[in-house]
Amino acid sequence: MEEMEDVWRRLKLNDEEESSIEIQQDVVGLTKLKGERSLVGKVISDRKIGRDIVRSMMEKMWKVGKPLEFHDIGSNCFVISFVNRRDKVRVLDGCPWLFDNHLFVLKDFDGESQPSQFDFDHACLWMQMLNLPLSYMNKKMGEVIGRSVGEVMEVDVQEDGVAWGRCLRVKVDCDLRRPLARGRTIVVEGRSSWVPFQYEKLPRICFNCGRIIHEKDGCKEREGNSS
Repeated sequence: MEEMEDVWRRLKLNDEEESSIEIQQDVVGLTKLKGERSLVGKVISDRKIGRDIVRSMMEKMWKVGKPLEFHDIGSNCFVISFVNRRDKVRVLDGCPWLFDNHLFVLKDFDGESQPSQFDFDHACLWMQMLNLPLSYMNKKMGEVIGRSVGEVMEVDVQEDGVAWGRCLRVKVDCDLRRPLARGRTIVVEGRSSWVPFQYEKLPRICFNCGRIIHEKDGCKEREGNSS
């Protein structure tokens, strides 16, 4: 189906096809209200997974009281409607989620964009920054190191901004097409230290390149190793 869509896009439009149809906002109607309690999501897996299988498992994981509505909008891609907005927000705040160890990327419902334009190449992951000097286990440090990986969404600290403990937890919006960062080298008062990262709910990654998502041609590192 996707190959056919690529063929259509390459064809030149005729006059009727190129003529615009002006759409009024009132056609949205009740769709907008349903969208306020809905999410869009994609299971990052090369194999096709049945909608009902995903729905059944996620209903148990999310502990919702009433059945969810799952609608196919692409390969392993769904619109998920909850009974109420409260459940939707709770599930979105609980990201990341896994399905059979595959990352299930969830986004807030976007009714204005075409499904082909949805960005499932980015997802928020919780990173644990290990072995940091105690004086630097604070919100600012989490933001400084976290920004080297992606957009920092949250740093898990106490009210005073300090996070003494086994690790410093930082929620970062990661580009899934890049190898997962294994850590960062920091320099404290002229002394270099390696700060390893550990990920919570780590999904399946490619052991050749460290990525969660490959390009259409697959893993290039694997090709290089086989030559």
